[in-house]
Amino acid sequence: MATSNVEQALELARAEARALTDQLRQARADLHRLGIADQNRALVCAAVSSALGVLCGIGIGLSMRKR
Repeated sequence: MATSNVEQALELARAEARALTDQLRQARADLHRLGIADQNRALVCAAVSSALGVLCGIGIGLSMRKR
């Protein structure tokens, strides 16, 4: 009886792993379709644009302070 419960739990875990694998595969396909195949590149672009925004804000603040 305990063996069947363990086997059922193992089969349930396998089914869940298959479902999660399918979801991950679909998410990767969606990202690739959207043109974000490389997530690191997207993160670097976001960091660079944020840094440029901060630098522009500091520059504008300093120029307004001098006037």
